[in-house]
Amino acid sequence: MKRIALWSASACLLVPALASAQQPMDLQLPTNAKAGQCFARVLVPATYRAETVPVIVRDAHESVQVRDPVFKSEVKTFQLSDAYKDYVVTPPTFRTEQQKIIVRPAHERLRASPAVIGTRPVTVVIREPRLVWRPGSKGSDVRRIDAATGEVFCLVEEPAKTTVMHREVQITPAHVTRESVPAVEETIVRRYLVTPPSVREVLVKAETKDIKVDTLVEPAREVRTKVEPRMGSMQREVEVSPERYEWVPVVCVDTPEGKQSIQAVQRALAARKLYNGPIDGVVGPKTKQALAAFQRATGLPGQGSLTVETTRALGL
Repeated sequence: MKRIALWSASACLLVPALASAQQPMDLQLPTNAKAGQCFARVLVPATYRAETVPVIVRDAHESVQVRDPVFKSEVKTFQLSDAYKDYVVTPPTFRTEQQKIIVRPAHERLRASPAVIGTRPVTVVIREPRLVWRPGSKGSDVRRIDAATGEVFCLVEEPAKTTVMHREVQITPAHVTRESVPAVEETIVRRYLVTPPSVREVLVKAETKDIKVDTLVEPAREVRTKVEPRMGSMQREVEVSPERYEWVPVVCVDTPEGKQSIQAVQRALAARKLYNGPIDGVVGPKTKQALAAFQRATGLPGQGSLTVETTRALGL
């Protein structure tokens, strides 16, 4: 078997006397260590044994049952309506005849036609003929010589002044036409009384109904019964040894031989499909995870530390 060097996560115990001199008050270092050995403080889990203990699986309680009420049935007659007098009416009978009545008499309807108005031209005199003085010597034998200017004026006759206007004149006078309107008739149905109505008195008896009536004989009640508790058993874990820390020898890595030993451990873990990191001789996170998985599977202490027991279990 290949020789494996021992190592520690902190420092090797090379001088036992010096180590005991620097030992903390609350930490007991290994007392049987030799020079060149290394130890790791690992947690040893508590151990338990199983024992069967009695337990109550159902408490004591009361069972409650109910009894329905008991009824007695009998038929009773109830009056729904009092007796009374009713009156039967016989309606009258009629015979009918058709009659025609005039709702509007015959009459004449007058229709007025307005006059027809047209336009025609008419010559209107807007100024009568007149005599006026005009300058010049033409147009008249009457002459007058103005003593101051020597101007000649003639007294001439101007004709009448006319204009043409359009005047509305009646072409056809207004007239009225007469139209005869016949009378309007409506047919009605005339009813004649044949037999008058009559009334006769009828006695109506009282109305009753038979109904089934239940009478309470025994009311509903409850029946209580005590039920004893039900016992059972269960498995309980009883602590045999408490959880504790122990010092276990571990492989040293401070030497070339220690690095070769870690490489051998990495190869052994990779062969078991627990490690997929590099074979570098360094205890890194992947190496610690693979060691912890192997230790859990084989029941070895260590929690990822490379203990001597772990290397032996790996066959190194």
